Amino acid sequence: MIVSYSPGRIRLRFKELRDPKIAELASKRIENTPGITRVEIKPLTGSLLIEFDIAVLPPAELMVLGKQELEKLGIHLELPDQFKL
Repeated sequence: MIVSYSPGRIRLRFKELRDPKIAELASKRIENTPGITRVEIKPLTGSLLIEFDIAVLPPAELMVLGKQELEKLGIHLELPDQFKL
């Protein structure tokens, strides 16, 4: 679920990220993406914060890539229409 969004910053929350192993895998997969400047996962709340350079990684592209990576971990993200390519 998308909790908040502003250009260059998005916070998501998933119950699956409360598992420290899944949180670590998600962080590693996401932080290696060109354009990502910061990833912070808080397993206690299942919160995922991503900061990114919109000039390198447009928001819609970030969401599609993020959805693909999260689904590899068994986490489903429904994209709002504004983020669909």
